[in-house]
Amino acid sequence: MVQRIKKVEVVAYEELGPEAIRRIEVEDFPVVVINDIHGNDLYEQGVIPYKR
Repeated sequence: MVQRIKKVEVVAYEELGPEAIRRIEVEDFPVVVINDIHGNDLYEQGVIPYKR
């Protein structure tokens, strides 16, 4: 089995246990990010070119 998670660090709310905010370092992990830092949403913008 391939281990893609290389490092995990709790960055906030450690007392919440599994609901704490974590920074996760991964390698070779395919992912699509749908929201950017400007509030744009790929789900909304992605369909615009295809609307008639």
